[in-house]
Amino acid sequence: MADALANDNLKLQELLFAPLRLADYLSDLPTELMTSPAHAFASERIHPPVKLLTQWDIQSVVRASMADMYYLPPTHITELGWCLGGVINLTPIELACQLAETVFAETKDGYDAWLAAPAIKRVFGFDPNARLATVHSYQSQAALSKVTSPKATQPHWLPFADNAQQLTGQNVHKRFNLQQMTVELIHADYDGFVQQMQAQWQYGYQRTIDYIQQHQL
Repeated sequence: MADALANDNLKLQELLFAPLRLADYLSDLPTELMTSPAHAFASERIHPPVKLLTQWDIQSVVRASMADMYYLPPTHITELGWCLGGVINLTPIELACQLAETVFAETKDGYDAWLAAPAIKRVFGFDPNARLATVHSYQSQAALSKVTSPKATQPHWLPFADNAQQLTGQNVHKRFNLQQMTVELIHADYDGFVQQMQAQWQYGYQRTIDYIQQHQL
């Protein structure tokens, strides 16, 4: 992967691991809906079609989803090759709104300009904040889109963009190591990690409950 990055020849494709009955439905969707949204931002780096897989090992898939570039190495799956995590499309809102009658999606804080955004652009070839803006504006775009069916679901946006402020001290932190030119993760011990996960879960649970009650869903 290092040589490919150095030569700017790295080619990536979005993978969608789906059960067989879902794959049958997806195969009938318009081609536009099975095109990776990130391709519009990095056409030279990301292949247009989403690769649909119906036979996969759950352990390999979980390990691949955790392989966040710059922090963890990619994982090799024999039938596919090297696989990275889900940064290529963290919020697949376009497909979600075609597949479900009710969709809840979370608003996200923007990627920081010093570490996250440059790292994602270096590996995946696109500005993650540009893609995030498209995701957050999807509701207004859906009504105008020619490829969206009349039954397309409009998402419920859960207000999570302030999670960094609300969960101060309850997240994993990052540090740039100038000597090694690497980005390091600063994480708590096991007991601290349990506390962080409980705080994050409670934050998301309470925000969701408040939204549901407010909108009488």
